[in-house]
Formats: sequence, structure tokens, C-alpha cells
Amino acid sequence: MSADVLPFLGAAAVVSAAAITWAARLAPTARTSGTAPFTAPEPGVRYLRCDTVHCAHRTHPHRPTGDGTFVCSNCGDVKGATA
Repeated sequence: MSADVLPFLGAAAVVSAAAITWAARLAPTARTSGTAPFTAPEPGVRYLRCDTVHCAHRTHPHRPTGDGTFVCSNCGDVKGATA
């Protein structure tokens, strides 16, 4: 075998490995079988950043109250109507 053929054999090996990997990833057995169920949020719920240490300043659903404020569903902190 001549040394001129070696680069072509290397390129063919790389392309073959990529094609096999691509085919394996697209195979039906490689996919996840289920997805997470979707639940619609309650009417009036706002996803606000909670400013307490308990919630670690993350966004949680806040439920509205009758006076225009919102209560965090995770820690119970109250946010004003302008939040």
C-alpha cells in the first residue's frame, strides 16, 4: 500500500465513525420514551422573583390575594402590587 492512500483511508474512517454515531443517536431506542406532563398555571398566578433567603432569590409562582398583593407559593412571602 502506498503512503499516498493513507490520508484517504483516515478520512474515510473519520466519516464512517461520524455516520455510525449519527445513526445511533437518531435510533428510536436512543430517545427518551416519555416527556414531562404539562400543567397549566392557575389563573392570575404570576412568576415573580422571591426576595427571601428561603427561596434563594429564584422565580416561584405567586398567587394573587384580594388586596392586590401576591403571596409566594414556596415560602409565603408577600409582594406588593407594584412588583
